[in-house]
Amino acid sequence: MSVRRPGFRPPANRLYAIVDTGFFGSEPATVTSAVRILLDCGARWIQLRAKGLPELAAWGLADAVGRVFGEASGADREEDAPLLWINDNAVIAAALLASGPRVGLRVGLHLGQDDLPPAAARRSVPPACPIGRSTHGRAQAEEADGDAAVDALAIGPVFGTTTKERPDPVVGLAGVAEAREVTSKPLIGIGGIDADRAPRVIEAGADAVAVVSALDPGDLAASCRRLLRALA
Repeated sequence: MSVRRPGFRPPANRLYAIVDTGFFGSEPATVTSAVRILLDCGARWIQLRAKGLPELAAWGLADAVGRVFGEASGADREEDAPLLWINDNAVIAAALLASGPRVGLRVGLHLGQDDLPPAAARRSVPPACPIGRSTHGRAQAEEADGDAAVDALAIGPVFGTTTKERPDPVVGLAGVAEAREVTSKPLIGIGGIDADRAPRVIEAGADAVAVVSALDPGDLAASCRRLLRALA
């Protein structure tokens, strides 16, 4: 049975943008510029995925991105205020939240199936830090739904993806619908989603779509707005 964090909701505009250093590069100026553009365009859930970076470099990048989030407007309602998701690393998520007051900074932690178990991660981060969990089928979605440490589920890959070296088998739109059947927690479709496919993922039952390659570093603002229009 779902155990939902009171008041925790998916982004109202249904977009979950992933800034992947394997796709955008790992230069702090480049990454922070991308995050500013996404925030200015209206993205409210943004994940920093820095796989393969040394711990110190990953922390420096997360700290720089956290400062950008801290500078973001605080005019949004609390549930729509920008939320910075840290991929995989509970230590960095906790350190961001403990590194001094930053007005408006909200941090979440996203965990894959091979990462620290959510219940263990929950002991490392403050209670206000939401935890997301990657799932790749009905059984994993059902398990995450029953895990009190998990606040949101990602289901995928919905379509074929080239942004991971060893992607899990495609679950398709039927996999999104199956995950929706077993959870009332926020559900995010991920994997191979672009502006054309995004509405179909929402129709299948997802509350939001996570995108990587649909965000064009060469024209990031335009690609973000295209996604938001598709999701409107």
